[in-house]
Amino acid sequence: MKRHQNAFRTKLLTIVWLFTAALALILSVVYFEKLQKLYTQVEATQAQAQAAAAKDREKSGKAAKDSKTAAGSDEPKPETTEQAKQTASLEKKEQTGSADTAAPADRKDFEGYDNDPDTAEKSDTADTGSDDAAPLNADFDYTTGLDPDKPIIALSFDDGPSVYTERIVAALQKNHVSATFFMVGYNVENHQSLVRLVYDAGFEIGNHTSDHKRLTDLSRKDMTAEVFDNEDLINSIVPVGEIVVRPPYGSFNDTVASVVDRPMFNWSVDSEDWKTRDADQIVAQIKQDARDGYIILMHDLYESTAQAAERIIPWLLDQGYQITDISTMFKARGETPQKNKLYRYAPQAGN
Repeated sequence: MKRHQNAFRTKLLTIVWLFTAALALILSVVYFEKLQKLYTQVEATQAQAQAAAAKDREKSGKAAKDSKTAAGSDEPKPETTEQAKQTASLEKKEQTGSADTAAPADRKDFEGYDNDPDTAEKSDTADTGSDDAAPLNADFDYTTGLDPDKPIIALSFDDGPSVYTERIVAALQKNHVSATFFMVGYNVENHQSLVRLVYDAGFEIGNHTSDHKRLTDLSRKDMTAEVFDNEDLINSIVPVGEIVVRPPYGSFNDTVASVVDRPMFNWSVDSEDWKTRDADQIVAQIKQDARDGYIILMHDLYESTAQAAERIIPWLLDQGYQITDISTMFKARGETPQKNKLYRYAPQAGN
């Protein structure tokens, strides 16, 4: 009798344990997205705290300087710069993919480029390990005077603008180079002053849709709204007219081609900044993959990306690359991107 009771008790405990485990698994799935949002909010809060601390330090320094100049100094007081508003959410991503990481296809699949990018030769200049090397031709305007017979590379930044966009713009201006900023609608609305900052700096503004939805999952009507509502929003802030598009997640098919009546650009180098959030790894990834005619993908959502940009731009210049935005690179190589087409490379020098 006791043996049967023990067996029954064992089965009952096993059933209770399995039920508890199943319940825990269900709760984990249900609350995973909420935990992600909570993590994003914590990051945003930390960024706000850092910005507030920097502002306090700036005020303290200004107050000290004011006390010195109050005695009769004619030196003008520096104007305080307006702090960029913090993004309510720096990353509004889909749970199934936190960045634009579609696996790149061979070059032959896009616009008839037959040469394999993996056979392209890298610069013979050895990496000295120094990321602070002075850029070559620092006074040269890489947005207009490109030499098509020398290596060219394009920088692109997705998902902004954000609180780190201004720092990236400063790094580009310091080195006299350009880039393309593919802006997403919800951040355009939150950071209109940064949209104007990028425009006034002379950099290319691109369209990354209103809500960063995967276009291949949408109806033609919704796809049209995602792309052209954002173009209209950007034009309500700065007069850019028709602008190039980067499909979120790199998603592209025949329907996207027929609906999006603009030139479209993916990328040939994924810096993986969205994944590593580490400036050293971002810099290393770009150094490894950079080649003539390539488009580098980064995201102006992260402080680590801003840090990496400040280091990789001088390094690329030191390797002999001319750095510019995507449209300027194609123009320099005599290529006119067509509407409804997707590109990942510009023709290489000599092709």
